[in-house]
Amino acid sequence: MFKRYIIITLRNLKKQRLFTFINIAGLAVSMAVCLIVLISTRTNLSYDNFHPDISRIWRVTTRVVTPDGRKFHMASTPLPMAEALKNNYTGIEQTVPIYNALFGEGQTDQKKLDIRGAFTSPAFFSVFGFKLAAGNPATALSAPNSIVLSAETAQRFFGTADPIGKVIRFDKLGSYIVSGVLQPAPSLSHIDFDAFGSLSSVPGLEQSKALEGRTQNWDIIQGSYTYVKMRPGEGRSVLDAAIADIGHRYDDMPRKGQGSLFFEPQALSKITPSRGLYDDFGAGPPWTKMLAEVGVALGLLICACFNYTNLSIVRSLQRAKEVGVRKVNGAHRWQIFIQFIVESVFMCLLSLILAVFLLLVMQSTHFDALPVPDVNLLDWRLLLWFLALSIVTGAVAGIIPAWALSAFQPAKVLKNLVDIKLFGGLGLRKSLIVVQFTLSIAAMLFLVTVYRQFSYKATMDMGFYRKDILNVPLADVDFQRMKERMEQLKGVGMVTASSGTLGMPRHCRFFELRTNESKDKIQFGYYAADADFIKVMRLKLVAGTTFPAAASRDREQYLIVNERALQVMGIKSSADAIGKTLWMNDSTAMNIIGVVQDFNYQPMEVNIGPMALRFRPAEFNQLQMAMVAGDKEQEIAGVKSVWQELHPGETFSAEWMDEQLASRNGQEVISMLGFLVFISTLISALGLLGIVAYTSFTRRKEISIRKVLGATAPGLLLLLSKNYVRLIIIAGCIALPIGYLGSMFFLQIFAYRVSIGILPMLGGFLALALLALITIFSQTWRAVGINPADNLRND
Repeated sequence: MFKRYIIITLRNLKKQRLFTFINIAGLAVSMAVCLIVLISTRTNLSYDNFHPDISRIWRVTTRVVTPDGRKFHMASTPLPMAEALKNNYTGIEQTVPIYNALFGEGQTDQKKLDIRGAFTSPAFFSVFGFKLAAGNPATALSAPNSIVLSAETAQRFFGTADPIGKVIRFDKLGSYIVSGVLQPAPSLSHIDFDAFGSLSSVPGLEQSKALEGRTQNWDIIQGSYTYVKMRPGEGRSVLDAAIADIGHRYDDMPRKGQGSLFFEPQALSKITPSRGLYDDFGAGPPWTKMLAEVGVALGLLICACFNYTNLSIVRSLQRAKEVGVRKVNGAHRWQIFIQFIVESVFMCLLSLILAVFLLLVMQSTHFDALPVPDVNLLDWRLLLWFLALSIVTGAVAGIIPAWALSAFQPAKVLKNLVDIKLFGGLGLRKSLIVVQFTLSIAAMLFLVTVYRQFSYKATMDMGFYRKDILNVPLADVDFQRMKERMEQLKGVGMVTASSGTLGMPRHCRFFELRTNESKDKIQFGYYAADADFIKVMRLKLVAGTTFPAAASRDREQYLIVNERALQVMGIKSSADAIGKTLWMNDSTAMNIIGVVQDFNYQPMEVNIGPMALRFRPAEFNQLQMAMVAGDKEQEIAGVKSVWQELHPGETFSAEWMDEQLASRNGQEVISMLGFLVFISTLISALGLLGIVAYTSFTRRKEISIRKVLGATAPGLLLLLSKNYVRLIIIAGCIALPIGYLGSMFFLQIFAYRVSIGILPMLGGFLALALLALITIFSQTWRAVGINPADNLRND
């Protein structure tokens, strides 16, 4: 029986070439997108699934409400939290602190490499289940100044040589002896550092001022994380009680007008995909991104399934005779139902083959608009997932046509059943067309807003200069020495040293200050910069001066703040701020020597807040050079030559500031979204083309009779097209508010944004409506242009 189903399926597919092409093409393209999302989702959901006793492991997070009512959910906690929980609460078996302060350039006698690491305790291995390829997990992180490397980092530093006992030196954090090498984890983990240093190293680093004091400081939340493993049988309620008890130390914050703070547990299994917590170090994607990907893929797949459903229904007249004959010959309804399901699944399997072929081509050509994950697409386990998706898609797409067509009665086989009535008389075929174009139009309107916002982001004046600025890493060379050498080069104007690039995410650092008049601390963003930073970045100094040439490198004395900081501190004018003292702690006071006009020192997603420039040479990591307009390649070649003299044997890297900022202007997002909108529109247009072509064919005799009776071509064109035009207008009316709401939610991400604008949205709608009209008129005009004699000669 199944063999007969396949033979009938192949015969029908060959007979209906247009129907076959439209469905296979639409399904293949949409399934290609779905397969990419399936691979990505499978990866995203594989985080942290290898940790032992995962149901007993929690991360403590912090809920903060600022005095002005802003709410933050932070992944971090004060560093003493882990020890306090372990020592004072019996329901807790073990705690693991992670303090991500082990970063910088690590060097051996042969190599220098950037390391992103963290300090942690020996319990790290027993709690999380990480294995060591070399070293003893019980002692690897016990002694101060010991370090465990990831397998990749060990290979980068030492190649195939045994790394145990070797020394890695940091410029500020001292030297560390390699005591272990991690085995690659069985699957992905959100805890993904290059190296782990012993937490017992931190007190010494704090004593030497290499790190700020945190081991006993409950006031600093950022940068340290607390993981808790509960004893068997102890649940969340025990942990809730423990962290609530510790949280009592912050009970007086509301009374002092400092907002509020409390702690909250988060299950290890719920960390990734990310919930978008502040100060999180996890490598996993956020839930919103993953759900958006799944939503887009399902939307495209639904469009393709609608095409199949729609075209199957309009072919119902032709298939009605087939169903009638088979029922007269004794076929049961369930047999006919299965026949149509087999046809649908078979078509999806053909589409799957084409989709995998498309992915292989995109993977080999590195297609940017729709990047394919770098995995083996022909892996049998992955192919099983693909096959399951294909079968489910085929069954879903075919179930409505199969149910409808198998219900035909032989006695009524000639009845016109092109349109199955649904929802109080509204045709299913019409409903599907409306839904398809609603999705396409809404996506187009959303794309228009995304494009306008990112275009605005690319051209917005952020308040600083960024053209012809070359960023060059300092590495371990003194900034003044390197600066003087670079200033001697032809084509180099002014040069400044800084801790990061203005406007780039995570380049801005934060600290807290208070005034003499208040004990309340104010959070400032800051960049470390030298005296020429204001001139190179062309910031407007509205009062005071820049840093003096004689400013101390070791003792910080001066601050340059923005106008927003004055507003928060209640200072009425810029002139009044000059000379005012701000306190970082009880022993560190700094004087305001300058005030700059507000500028977007953070990405435009963030409102301008209090900000300071600080003269802290220890934090300088790059030179920013204002280049004279000319041959950029020649200029970089000169900079490279000097840089390599100062860094023998090291690899030179430099980046233009405007290109660095432009990399965040969403071109990849626009390209991918544009490609997906194109696919969605193409699928909808193909479906509309097939439906109009088929219905025009079924009305050919009606058209011929009307022409014989004197109907004009424009009148017939209007007659055949008006129903479809009406459907496109209905789709537009539904899509406009959907597109508007989607655009509004998207723009909420940005503190500085474009207005949605009704004209751009109408432009997007009219573009798609024009495409639909071209599709409709191309087929109806062909039907109108046929000679009536050709259709009526046999009647």
